[in-house]
Amino acid sequence: MSEDEAANFVPVLSRQLKEKVTGLDDYQWWVTGGPALSYALNDATKKDLSFAEMIAFPVMIVILLLVFRTVASTVLPLLMSAFALVITMAIAYFFAKDYTMNILLQNAVSMIGLGVIVDYTLFIISRYRQELEHYSTVEAVQRAIVSAGRSVFFSGATVAISLSSLFLPNIMIFNSIALGGVIVVTMAVLVAITLLPAILTIMGPRIHWGRIPLFKERKPSKYWEKIAVLLMKRPVIFLIPGFILLSFMAYPSYKLNMQVPVASASILPKHDSARKGFEVLAGDFGQGNVFPIQVVLKAKHGTVLSDDNLKAIDQITNDIQNFNNVDKVVSLTNWNMEWKLSNYQQAYKAYDRLPDFVKGQLNKLTNHDRGHTTTILLVSPKTDADSKASRELVRKIRSLLKENSTENFETYVGGQSAIGVDFDQRIFNNLPMIIVTVFVISFVVLIVSFRSIFLPVKALVLNSLVTLASMGMLVAVFQQGNFREAINSITPVVLFAVLFGLSIDYEVLIINRIRELKDEGIPTIESIVKGISETAGLVNGAAAIMIAVFGAFAMVKVEVVKELGFGLAVAILLDATVIRSVLVPAIMRVLGEANWWLPFRFAVPINNRKNVETEEGLS
Repeated sequence: MSEDEAANFVPVLSRQLKEKVTGLDDYQWWVTGGPALSYALNDATKKDLSFAEMIAFPVMIVILLLVFRTVASTVLPLLMSAFALVITMAIAYFFAKDYTMNILLQNAVSMIGLGVIVDYTLFIISRYRQELEHYSTVEAVQRAIVSAGRSVFFSGATVAISLSSLFLPNIMIFNSIALGGVIVVTMAVLVAITLLPAILTIMGPRIHWGRIPLFKERKPSKYWEKIAVLLMKRPVIFLIPGFILLSFMAYPSYKLNMQVPVASASILPKHDSARKGFEVLAGDFGQGNVFPIQVVLKAKHGTVLSDDNLKAIDQITNDIQNFNNVDKVVSLTNWNMEWKLSNYQQAYKAYDRLPDFVKGQLNKLTNHDRGHTTTILLVSPKTDADSKASRELVRKIRSLLKENSTENFETYVGGQSAIGVDFDQRIFNNLPMIIVTVFVISFVVLIVSFRSIFLPVKALVLNSLVTLASMGMLVAVFQQGNFREAINSITPVVLFAVLFGLSIDYEVLIINRIRELKDEGIPTIESIVKGISETAGLVNGAAAIMIAVFGAFAMVKVEVVKELGFGLAVAILLDATVIRSVLVPAIMRVLGEANWWLPFRFAVPINNRKNVETEEGLS
């Protein structure tokens, strides 16, 4: 029976126990163990997804109504998101038929997809409504796609590239999140620049249909223009407090301790039956006995029952037993405490004449049906399987085996503690490559988008700051605040990949608008003021939608999803307020004309807005 089949059998077993076993009402009972915990996690994740979406959708509707103030403009982004999410899950289904996928793929699709799809359609619809005041429907759509559509394309490319870096460790859970994220972001871009323009062309001015009576028609606000003017006059006064705030929030991140909880039920809700059963089992028998370290020895010559191999097994058993954190070791040479090595050697020579109970003990420790060529040692630590001490014990055992058993055996160390060690080590080994890949490719994409060297550098530096600040708050709340040893090692890696792409969304929108104004001949400082004042409200509305989505996931019960939701919500809040509204314009003011410095020129102009205007003039 495969792991998936075993997990799916759990509810069947529970139901049969209730229906067919009498007397259970007199006891407290639980179905637990690896398959039960896996089934419970999948079930809790699905419930969390529904819960988060139930919270996110109403909040998104309210925000869209506040931004657009009409029913048609509010409903359209939601319809686009529903369409893109359905197509994404259909595509993911075909991949899942041939490849094993983690349940978190669904959460990744919903969490990332809801935010980016609504944001991208928000950008284009807002620009379309703005252009519709001065141009025909077709011309307004063209202008919206050339400007906002271009920003959406480069934003989506950056997000997809960042998420693609999660494929590098080649770990199933990261592959699942990356696949779901890349597909949904790609669908978001395609829907925004193909399907949405077609619908807008059909709707025309009806995009304003259903104006809410309580809302008057929005008039341009001078608030952000005043802020931008103030930033242009005294940029340093804003830069210093901004960097101090981000540094203060990032400070706890240096205490970040990453560890995946592979041998714990704590990731599940406290009321979960499988978790309760596991906690009772671990409390009464010790978690070290529930999840022992498994040492596998495969004989290079003969069987594990030969005198020489039994002697080597006995030596390994004694060496492991002498480690400080070992409660007990069960092996071929110590399961009967009254026997010495010579007794085991003599008994195994007469295997066929052994009593059945002895054969039963032996068969648990060897591959008896394949000639006794492999044996397993079960090492029970004194500490929990997820503790630092148990993981350090895994490393000590591996070091011992590497030094002392190469002549007799091929050696392997498994079990939940060892899986955790290997998982975390694989992440640490690949983390530098993930970071470098995201930085380098994002830098190239931003150079193409911004046609500048300094602006992409600024974007990467500020993104790094907001990522560290988010990590710092994650440590302060979930690690130090909850008195936990570590943050799930999945969280910081996924947080970096997702956040680094998403936070560039607003950067691309703002800088491209400023660039458009600059290309129209407006001076740099005036372009910054006008670009910030025109996009600030839109950026804040888009950020509010992102925060609503991520905040909803921060309220779920599965710990890793809660951590991701919290970290992303904090990061987007900082990104839209401190970074894009304050630090970006202040730094651009300090750089002045250097913002646009580029040591080379593109053969084809990146911004084709003037080409559109020329074509319109000829038509």
